Amino acid sequence: MEQIKTKSAIKVLKINVVPAIIGFLLSSAHLTDAVLPFGTALLCAVPKSIRKSCFLGVLLASFFDPCILLSLFCAVYLFCVLTAKEKNGGVFLYTRILLSLSLSALRAAYIAINGINGINDIFVLLAAVISYPALTFAFYGYFDRKRELRPKRYDMALLALAFSFTLVLVPFEIGNTSLAVCVGALFTLCAARTRGFGFGGACGIICGIACGGEAMGAFGVLGMAYGLLATEIEPLALVLSYMLAVSGYFYLSGGEGVAAFAVLLLGVYVVFALFRKRLPIHRTAVATAEKRAHDRRISRYAAAFSSLSSLFYTVSDSTAETKITDLNQKIVGCVENHCSRCNGCELDKSEVSNFFTSEIRRTGVAAYSRIPTHISSRCPNVCAMAREINNIQTSRAREGEKGLKQMADEYSAFSSILIDAAKKQDENSKTDKSLAKDIKTSLASLGVESDGVKVVGARLREVTVFGVKPDKIKASPNEIAQAVASELKTSVSAPDIVLHDGYHLMKLHSIPSFRVECAKISEAKENESVCGDTVSVFENEDKYFYCLVSDGMGSGRDAALTSRLAAIMLEKLLSVGAEKESAIKLLNKALVEKQEEIFATVDLLELDRINSRATLIKAGAAPTLLIRNGKTTVIESRTPPAGIMRNVIAEKKSFPLLKGDMIVMLSDGILQTGSERPILPEKGLPPMPSARALASKIIREARKSCETADDMSVCVLRIY
Repeated sequence: MEQIKTKSAIKVLKINVVPAIIGFLLSSAHLTDAVLPFGTALLCAVPKSIRKSCFLGVLLASFFDPCILLSLFCAVYLFCVLTAKEKNGGVFLYTRILLSLSLSALRAAYIAINGINGINDIFVLLAAVISYPALTFAFYGYFDRKRELRPKRYDMALLALAFSFTLVLVPFEIGNTSLAVCVGALFTLCAARTRGFGFGGACGIICGIACGGEAMGAFGVLGMAYGLLATEIEPLALVLSYMLAVSGYFYLSGGEGVAAFAVLLLGVYVVFALFRKRLPIHRTAVATAEKRAHDRRISRYAAAFSSLSSLFYTVSDSTAETKITDLNQKIVGCVENHCSRCNGCELDKSEVSNFFTSEIRRTGVAAYSRIPTHISSRCPNVCAMAREINNIQTSRAREGEKGLKQMADEYSAFSSILIDAAKKQDENSKTDKSLAKDIKTSLASLGVESDGVKVVGARLREVTVFGVKPDKIKASPNEIAQAVASELKTSVSAPDIVLHDGYHLMKLHSIPSFRVECAKISEAKENESVCGDTVSVFENEDKYFYCLVSDGMGSGRDAALTSRLAAIMLEKLLSVGAEKESAIKLLNKALVEKQEEIFATVDLLELDRINSRATLIKAGAAPTLLIRNGKTTVIESRTPPAGIMRNVIAEKKSFPLLKGDMIVMLSDGILQTGSERPILPEKGLPPMPSARALASKIIREARKSCETADDMSVCVLRIY
């Protein structure tokens, strides 16, 4: 009996009290001056069951509107018209939008009557005209009974509600930081958990716009990072998203208010951690055990992001600690320099230094008018000190802008890698109905009848044939594989028959079209113990085979360190599936940001073993040789090495591969004799028994000609 009474009380609360509170809160949120559309739009969108309660909340909030009479009239007019329409057969969406348009016209007329004195007033007028119908349309998506058929409209409604509730707390601050960041962060975390990282990032940006420009970038990264990693390692997702959000806010705000932001955000995370398990996880983000075993790229991205985020956070802390101490040291030096020109001054130098330091910290400028009289009257150099200290502050501001740009570049680079990862995941789960239909027809021509065919993936494809009858299949496994391969335009595995609950499935998947034999040889420059070149070969899970030749600046250990840095960074990024261009941009940034001047050539070859295609990316690298049917083709480019320019210039060339091809990649040391004669003849090259034989021949010829005047490296790949 008591349980029934409790449920009844909760139901009454939901129908009567909660809508009234929500209506009051949203009616109090300001979009701009004199424009408060949220409560009215909500009243226009809610269903009949909660309209009265919502109306009471909006009506009460009208007394806090700058124009009380207009707000009261709009609320009463809207409630009366909606109630009358409800009695005559219901209220359709277009009726609600027309009503909201009439209210926006009234609000716009009120603004126009008060006078339009500048461009800001014009924007306020436009906001009044657009916001009422737009928000009505958005809010209606939340209450629409057919929202399952219109998921995009429902998503829009959730974003609009998150934006509205975040605006409610904008006027309230702690430590110069709005309390709206608490609501915005909580909405972002909930959105990322329940609807995926894409929606979480969008919700973060929307809530960040409501909170202010600095929070927009921080919340956007927070939503994407948590949503992307929550289904893999949730504790890591919480820690990593928090660190990224705080470090992003630090750089975007220049350090102002970051402590209060960090504390408020930590409180939100504590609250969210307590009830997060009650929230459903986005269903498309939950992978089966088979899918997890097949693709673990996201967990590897999580580990990489964890390391890199820790680095950013450490840099943020060290920067914050050194800013004030560096400033104080420079001001002390400036005061000492000027005071050394005077003899017998009675002023305390520490007092002068501390005054200027506090002024710069408080106002950002050392103003002559605020210099105490007992200092300005006794010190003839105080004005010169102020000018020099202001110049110091200007230089620091420029450095801060440079650091902000660097942080923006870093986030841009990592966001591009995340976008690449998301695209590849979408490709791996994409179904091709047209291709499935063609394969079913092709198999039927071989006598293989089935209930249907499913093709998953855009490059690495998995083909599942449903409802086959093994005892009636007359075609050989090779014939079936060839028929499917002709439709996919790639090689496929032999068919595998699987029995599942008395139902037979036939499965095939893409396999590499060729194999690669590799041989690499490196020799150090004469009188050097270490070769400055690095040759790296590896393959990732997507069946991309890579060969990288990097030549560091100079020779010996310094050159080796530079080339190995390039090789390791590219190998790690490419191994987890990053795009080549994004990986090289990150490498270039790492080299450019080093304090000492270092650079390295990048000669990257990608062999697509599924589609039989090669792609070369060169940045300051030596030419590459393609040997096909005894003929040698030189592939070269004239671009600077990585690390010289802020924006890397790399040339990309692609060509199809045939079995029997040999590709020769070289460092500059091999080509020192290139002006005298070519490394290999253009025609008539005798067949080589192996890649090792050709690599040995090239290194012998180069050694005879140039006597290892520079580091020499050669890598030969044979396609078979």
